[in-house]
Amino acid sequence: MGRLASLSHPYLLGLLAALTLPTGGALAQAKLATPAVIQGQETPRSCKAPSDLLRLEWPLPRLAEAFKRGEDIRIVALGSSSTQGAGASSQAASYPARLLVELRGRFPQHKFEVINLGIGGQLASDMLPRLRTTVVALQPDLVIWQTGVNDAIRGVKISDFQATVESGLDVLKKAQIDVVLLNHQYYPGAARLPNFPGYLRMMKQISTDRKIPLLRRYEIMQHMVTSSQYSLDELLAPDKFHLNDTSYRCLGAAVADALAQGLLPMAVKATAGRAP
Repeated sequence: MGRLASLSHPYLLGLLAALTLPTGGALAQAKLATPAVIQGQETPRSCKAPSDLLRLEWPLPRLAEAFKRGEDIRIVALGSSSTQGAGASSQAASYPARLLVELRGRFPQHKFEVINLGIGGQLASDMLPRLRTTVVALQPDLVIWQTGVNDAIRGVKISDFQATVESGLDVLKKAQIDVVLLNHQYYPGAARLPNFPGYLRMMKQISTDRKIPLLRRYEIMQHMVTSSQYSLDELLAPDKFHLNDTSYRCLGAAVADALAQGLLPMAVKATAGRAP
């Protein structure tokens, strides 16, 4: 299928668009993460994380090539409730929407779109069929795959989770689509899950074995608390599990920072090469 039309001006207040595809079914669930200013929000505090937590250890060749060529860049955010935006005041405050704002701010000469394919409560095994159909059909340059927390909560065997993620990565590799894995959120209930540390280790192991970049959301959120930038209450919704507007904004900025580390050198080089 062809590329979608570019979005409207990034600073229209309250703008939120849904992507409705004619084929119906799973494709019709796709939503564009649309940049917007969240009304009534005060000037936000900065979100700072150590550079090693924002460094993607492996390259993203398809994304880099699209950026280098000046092509429109499509990113799919695949995941569960914290991709969908549960706990946010609106879809405009979800992390995919904030990521789009951040990327457009950093690279105003490039066109980005971020498609939100988050569905609350899904396991990795629920996402795998959507990945094979919806995600591949959208032909993204990059997939940010957030998964694992629901599997850990429901006691899915880590070996089964690993096999599912590996299968998904095989699908994306065959389609020559770049991937960034996004691990669990930092929340109090994690300490009560005996397999939670094992899930974090497994996602790191998959990243290393498959040379797939991993963005360590758990460690980033933990750092923001332990460094006294924010309290845990300031980063979580009232249910003490889902993220809120603040943590979604911080996550969007963190993902943009991580991606920008690879894209900025090319942007500087392109700018230097232009005639005055």
